[in-house]
Amino acid sequence: MVHEDGYRVVVSTIILNKEKKVMMCEHVWIDDAWQFPQGEIEEGETGEITVMRELKEELGSDKFVIVGKIDKPIRYHFPHYLKNKYQMEGNVQHFFLLYYYGDESEIRFDCQKRPEFKAIKWVEYEQPPKEVIYFKKLSYLEALNTLKSTVDNLNIDEIEIKNK
Repeated sequence: MVHEDGYRVVVSTIILNKEKKVMMCEHVWIDDAWQFPQGEIEEGETGEITVMRELKEELGSDKFVIVGKIDKPIRYHFPHYLKNKYQMEGNVQHFFLLYYYGDESEIRFDCQKRPEFKAIKWVEYEQPPKEVIYFKKLSYLEALNTLKSTVDNLNIDEIEIKNK
């Protein structure tokens, strides 16, 4: 779904583990290129449906629970070379905060014909803007800052009990 103004509408996921560390995923086709799982919202889907579909496709698991989201989308602009390649201005991201209650060994990358990721790592909450490609840094920083108080107030034990 592309907006009239040339921006693709996507969901972006900030995924936490028990230690409130954040999952970063490494691209299959570019070594050491890390990002949050994200995906395009398809016609007729809500953001919540897209989040769960994308995570099942990209990470092979459905052991995620949405624990927060940002009401206002965050936009980032593609550099010139990507605008030309994708014929878009950039992405409008709807950020969701999730908790992963599965075991790391359950993450799989072979659920798509062309997998997007080849590895995951868990980083400190403030780390993702330092890991991601330059044109996404500010959107990641804004999302993490916006959700910080939600993360600080999450009761992980309570979430674990509800999802066993």
